[in-house]
Amino acid sequence: MANEKASIPAPEPAKVSTSEVAVAGLTVAQVGEIKTTIQAQQKFIAELLEHVSRWELEGGELRISFPSEKSTFAGLIEGRDTLEKIRAASSKVLGRAVRVCARLETGAANGPNLASAAPATQEMRAQLENDPMVKSMLQRFGGRISEVRRREEE
Repeated sequence: MANEKASIPAPEPAKVSTSEVAVAGLTVAQVGEIKTTIQAQQKFIAELLEHVSRWELEGGELRISFPSEKSTFAGLIEGRDTLEKIRAASSKVLGRAVRVCARLETGAANGPNLASAAPATQEMRAQLENDPMVKSMLQRFGGRISEVRRREEE
């Protein structure tokens, strides 16, 4: 009995969840393949992507949205190296070059007053993200835009 070897079950391949995730412009299978590709490269990034609530492909831009309560995960993904790894995997799966953006979902569903303000806030955010001076400062100092709001008139 001492010479018998204990059988150790082979580890199961990592499972990538795509349930309960909104997808627009690409298929759930493509999202799963992107996650699997990233899982093979860097498990930490794949774990962060498990918290994504929406994948949206429009034109050459892949937007990855996180619910507002998961802002910490969105912040961790916004690093240049992390986004580059996601971009490379996404471009490979989709068969074309894409730009990747990590975003927080707006709280428009939380109340009627926020619903009318959400498009204006998104528009301001888009203008800031495309401003050359803002881009330069974000790259130089490794920052990110965390909140956009209109100045109060005094």
